[in-house]
Amino acid sequence: IVVCVSTGTAISLIPMLSSLLLKEKPFFLTKLEEEEYKRKHQEKTFSWENTFGKWFAAIERWYAGVLTWALHHKRITLLVAFAVFVASLIPLFTGKIGMDFMKDQDNGRISITAELQRGTRIEETLKTARKMEADIDELFGDMVLGTSTSAGSNDDAGFAALFNSTTNNKISMNVRCVKKYDRDLTIFQMQEMLRKRFAEYPELNRVIVSEGGMGGGNNRLSIEVYGYDFDQSYQFAQELIRRVQANVAGARDCNISRDEDRAELKIVFDKEKLAYHGLTSAAVATSVRYRVYGMNCGFLKEDGDEYNIVCRLKENYRSSITDIEELPLTTATGQTIKLKELARVEEYWVPPTIQRKNRQRYLTVSVTPFGASLGEVAQGVQAEIDKMNLPQGIHTHLGGSYEDQQENTSNMGILALLIIMLVYIVMASQFESFSKPFIIMFSIPFAITGVILALLITGTNLDMVGSLGIILLIGIVVKNGIVLVDYINLMRERGMKLYEAIAASGQSRLRPVLMTAFTTILGMVPMATSRAEGSELWTTLGIVVIGGLLVSTIVTLVVVPVLYGIFERRDEADKLARKRKKFIFMNIELEK
Repeated sequence: IVVCVSTGTAISLIPMLSSLLLKEKPFFLTKLEEEEYKRKHQEKTFSWENTFGKWFAAIERWYAGVLTWALHHKRITLLVAFAVFVASLIPLFTGKIGMDFMKDQDNGRISITAELQRGTRIEETLKTARKMEADIDELFGDMVLGTSTSAGSNDDAGFAALFNSTTNNKISMNVRCVKKYDRDLTIFQMQEMLRKRFAEYPELNRVIVSEGGMGGGNNRLSIEVYGYDFDQSYQFAQELIRRVQANVAGARDCNISRDEDRAELKIVFDKEKLAYHGLTSAAVATSVRYRVYGMNCGFLKEDGDEYNIVCRLKENYRSSITDIEELPLTTATGQTIKLKELARVEEYWVPPTIQRKNRQRYLTVSVTPFGASLGEVAQGVQAEIDKMNLPQGIHTHLGGSYEDQQENTSNMGILALLIIMLVYIVMASQFESFSKPFIIMFSIPFAITGVILALLITGTNLDMVGSLGIILLIGIVVKNGIVLVDYINLMRERGMKLYEAIAASGQSRLRPVLMTAFTTILGMVPMATSRAEGSELWTTLGIVVIGGLLVSTIVTLVVVPVLYGIFERRDEADKLARKRKKFIFMNIELEK
């Protein structure tokens, strides 16, 4: 919609305003009158001709000379351009340019999840949490606005923890920092410092430090490990994490989605005894749960707040399996019997959760890149998997953001080819020629050269937003070639020779080409250099467009006119050959 409206404005409103605002140039009858007008006009102390006009005129004359030289040395010019294009592809194929899915954003929030040894009491967990908070204040000081911490509850520290999935050995922390431009460190550097500090804690089994809030964790590799046997798949995942942490550079926060097996109590009822006493398994199980875990038996209102009143047995009556077996139950006839007379209590180890995908059991090993691209980490992880001997019934798949990035790359490639075809069709219909659009399309490969150089210089990885910038460049970079070729055609129609028309058109159209290119480039500079929160999302787009348009414009000003000269010379030669054949054929007919 924006393009359509701006195009309509450009072909209607702009010409009307030009007729009202632009001054008409004087018409000179003789050369002497023209020189006299220029002399009087240049006597002004400050005018366009005395300042910027001289510089632009000198640049135009220099460009006309360069273009003339290139037209007379076409092979050297094209070989140099081809060599530049091929050399620019080397960083792409050698892995110097990393590939990401979406950039993680510095939104000023850090999320920390720590896990202590199973069975740790809540008091020890809270001591460790306070120590971690003190280290955060010591490392970052005024850069941190506040830290919120939560850990397990005292209620789960007892024997009742065997009947539920919550634990008291986990710590969850959220750190809120000041604005990005008020900090000396990025959120990612702060995360790495916290990882190194928390790695010195002997009581911590696992620590995950990631981005908090919206936009966190967009660039993460997930290794899906499929296997029916829980122990086998979990052991393989642990071995994979050990290898990745030791051998893959840039792999951080390696984590298994499935928690360790936990001890649970299972009450196995005797159906016949239950039926004999007139009881059901649901009624007995509910009674046991209320006595061990507790039940809500009322509310307490105080100062406008309402609290649940939970009733259950004292700790010394529910602290062991024997205590559970001795729990008294009332039968339908009013008799009292013990739980061990109706069932047996067993302790066993089970996984807290079971994940399935495509009806297969699986778990996920997640890896966060730091100081490396998602593609580099994925290649390193795949190399470690290839070195391992996969057990029978175990297979892996690289998923997560890496899978999305691979799909995005293939889709963007198809989209780019489709856009190139549409651009060629439009230009061919407007120029009424198949060769001239082909000449203009040569500016697109050098846009890729500019993209690679810009990413290499800035040390930026190419992500999905950057890929969209490449798609945009396909439609942007051809406009400079259109301006040049269209004016060359006009000069040729006015009777100028080929090389003279190319040189004159290049000198005349240099300013429009530079204006359209530099306005777009300068418009992208704030986007490419922004330091606002969340700016990582669009920074790559600005870098890609600036680099691609800059290099493509420079190359277009030389390569496109040279290619035009080559194709036109061949067309003229073909036309002369056809005329010569036609003339010879007519002479033969006349002789007959």
